[in-house]
Amino acid sequence: MKNILKLKQKIVFILGLFICSFNSFSQTVDVVANVDAVPPLEVGETFSYTLQAVAGTTPYRVVQVYLNYNTSAIQLNSFTPDNTDLDAIQTITSEPGVIKYSAGSLTNDVTGTTTVFTVIFEVVGTAENIMITHDIASNGNPNGTGVGNTSGQDILGTANDIILATLATEENTFNTNISVFPNPVSDVMYIKTNTVSNIKDIKIHTLDGKLIQQIKNKHMEGNQIAIPIKHLEEALYFVTITSTQNEIARFKVLIQN
Repeated sequence: MKNILKLKQKIVFILGLFICSFNSFSQTVDVVANVDAVPPLEVGETFSYTLQAVAGTTPYRVVQVYLNYNTSAIQLNSFTPDNTDLDAIQTITSEPGVIKYSAGSLTNDVTGTTTVFTVIFEVVGTAENIMITHDIASNGNPNGTGVGNTSGQDILGTANDIILATLATEENTFNTNISVFPNPVSDVMYIKTNTVSNIKDIKIHTLDGKLIQQIKNKHMEGNQIAIPIKHLEEALYFVTITSTQNEIARFKVLIQN
């Protein structure tokens, strides 16, 4: 028992080192999320969310995860860590809408693909799309998602968010007062509001949840915003618009260059 406690204390110490360092290591480890659900989802439907660390031959010792999810759309039914390669250090799932988890190995470097944990979610509302997103350590959250190596460096590569469409059954006033055009779009995407609304944040995700672009505090000319998108690859994207009152509108936009 004492050995286990010492192990955990040392891993926490390593964790503290990497979340305070810069991501300057040449090799990286990706944190990859997958779900077994096919949108659109309905109330009462359950699905599994599996998180893996994909390291290839890059050695690492600690994985720390900070996830946000919208409780108005889903609830957490179960959380199951996989201790095959990583010993659990800390799990916090009691806070609504948040999963904090850390795990590591003191005795051996970890490589290859490792399952970190699996979560079972249940759909409880369909007024908005399901969002399961990372808060990244390198963006300033000391408890955020990151991967630590033996030198105490954060070597996180990518960490994908998940967006799942639901069957909307409730009216979203903000959503109906926003329009995105043209669609398909090839050069500039316009966002127009029918009412006086201040836009706080615009995010563009791929369909598998990877954040491609984020625009904050974009100045509106009248009631319209112009977003250049010519640099993006041809594909279908989610565009998420958040007002200063934290109202959310989401659209699927096809980019054709």
